[in-house]
Amino acid sequence: MTVRGGKWWLVGVAGGVISAGIGVLFLRAGLEDADRWAGVFGAFLNLAGLGVAIYSALWTRRAVTGSAPSIGGEVTNTIRGGRLAGPVVQARDVEQVNTGPAAAPDAATRTASAEPGSVSNRIEGGQFHNLVIQGRDVRGLHLPAAGQAGERLGTRKRSRC
Repeated sequence: MTVRGGKWWLVGVAGGVISAGIGVLFLRAGLEDADRWAGVFGAFLNLAGLGVAIYSALWTRRAVTGSAPSIGGEVTNTIRGGRLAGPVVQARDVEQVNTGPAAAPDAATRTASAEPGSVSNRIEGGQFHNLVIQGRDVRGLHLPAAGQAGERLGTRKRSRC
């Protein structure tokens, strides 16, 4: 497993140093005091473990509930204002979006069946300087490369002096 920065070995070294320090403390304190210290350390470690367990359970629950929408559900896409320069696609199910030179869709794309459900695509104000595509099930969508859509639509690039 890799983590940003790849510094997992530091965690291992820190754990080893802490364990060695606790071992030296227990040796110097004697058996009776070491037993008391072990109880205190155990209580704090249990509290830390409980906190990690609660955090991971909440995180996992959010990931599961925030995953893919149910098949056949209702989807609402809304844009409210803004200035959009790139292509805008509002759809429920989008498969195989390509940019650049047009390619023929494969047989699987042509024969795919739509799932039941509805979609509502709305635009409430805003400025659009490129393609706007609204649909329900979009398969084999080809978007022109950057800069081509505006030229195809007959818009001119404005220069500021």
